[in-house]
Amino acid sequence: MNTANDASAGKKETSVSSAARDTVEFSGSTLERRVQSLLAAGPAPEAEPRIEKVPSLESGPATMSPKDAPDAAVPACIQQGTGRTDGPIAAERGTYEGVNAYLVLMAHARDSTQVQAYVVDAACVDHAAKSPGELLHTESYPRP
Repeated sequence: MNTANDASAGKKETSVSSAARDTVEFSGSTLERRVQSLLAAGPAPEAEPRIEKVPSLESGPATMSPKDAPDAAVPACIQQGTGRTDGPIAAERGTYEGVNAYLVLMAHARDSTQVQAYVVDAACVDHAAKSPGELLHTESYPRP
């Protein structure tokens, strides 16, 4: 009987380990790699159709530049946690030192060759809090 329990325990460990590997970690050197990866990925999927519409002169208002892209991908409490009102360049959900968090990239306030990365605790989203998310970390990185 223990063999069956041992086998099922092994399966549970495997699925937990697999889930842990699927979670994006924003700590340490991984943070810089995630920032560069998000920047290299270009505009969010919502903005991709604009590439197909660019040759058409009739697409006018339907065409979106990255600055016009809606900020809906970032919950309000996460945006507030950055302390900024301008829209993000990119955002991604993951973990930071074991805490569920969002990585939010914004244009650097004073240096156009840099991007400012904010890691904000996602607890405000998970628990529908009305207060801003807690800023866990912020750092500047060069744009590619």
